[in-house]
Amino acid sequence: MNRFFPLLLTLLCACTSVQSSQELNEKEIQVGHTSESIATVAKSLSSRVDTILPPLQVLRECHVLAGAHEDIHEVEIGHTESGHPLKAYEFGTGRTHVLLYGFPDPGEAVGGTTILSLLHGLVSGNKHLLSLDVTWHFIPCLNLDDQPDGGRTLSPVFRDRSVREVDWCVSNPRSETKALLDYAGKISPAFTFPLHDEYHSGEAIPLYVVVSECLDPAISERIRTCMHPFGLLLKEKDPHRVMGTAFNVLSDLVGNEYSNSTFSILNEYGLVAVCEVSQQEGISNSALVATQISLGLVMIDAALQKQAMSIEPITAPDADKPRR
Repeated sequence: MNRFFPLLLTLLCACTSVQSSQELNEKEIQVGHTSESIATVAKSLSSRVDTILPPLQVLRECHVLAGAHEDIHEVEIGHTESGHPLKAYEFGTGRTHVLLYGFPDPGEAVGGTTILSLLHGLVSGNKHLLSLDVTWHFIPCLNLDDQPDGGRTLSPVFRDRSVREVDWCVSNPRSETKALLDYAGKISPAFTFPLHDEYHSGEAIPLYVVVSECLDPAISERIRTCMHPFGLLLKEKDPHRVMGTAFNVLSDLVGNEYSNSTFSILNEYGLVAVCEVSQQEGISNSALVATQISLGLVMIDAALQKQAMSIEPITAPDADKPRR
């Protein structure tokens, strides 16, 4: 019995050390990231927003920012169907990677301005953003080809069902789809934020959130709390049985079609969430951007906590593994 005691003591100490380290990591993630502080940060980051910008202007401003700040790295990740270069912008050297992409569908415009707001915050030294142990990856405009007026202006758009949607054609991928998934395969994002919205419809549609997997109800409640100051009406109909008002799991909504979506693959790396904001009466453009940012920051906290509690790090899926 005595000869096993030192080994047992060593194992207990190791377990205690791992547990203490994990608790410390979780505590560090939470410091300063209350719902109130996240809403305040989101409001600050979006304060310069007057208008929602069209794709070409977003792309120009991202390029200018990268030229003026060496901390922003501009990389070409592929081309659109018609041959336009697809650019990504990277910032930071954190252990956890997060990916945001704008203009995934025609007229879904809020996300481009959200990305610009975050980039400006990063180069301006926003303490909250810089406190996160992440590497940021932004694709300001994933789908330039299908934007109205060649991306020069914004206008209401009603989707042409005959055109393959970038996020819904994995079985027969567009060039943009392949570029997105290849890039994600290189960075293994623990959180992906496809910046879809209902802005293109020109209608006042209650806000709803779609996620790749069921979240802890504390996280969905925290998101609602963070978004509340910005005044958007939430979708009250058909609340999720766990997450509550305005939340749904994508695979529950679309069934078998889920396997043909980029979300099904991106979810293999980590969390995926979509925040569907729209033009609502009395709601400013800065509030739309702040709402997206607040959800993104809560989801990044959730992704960091999930990684801190995981034994195995999130890695790229096996290339030989058949897609669902």
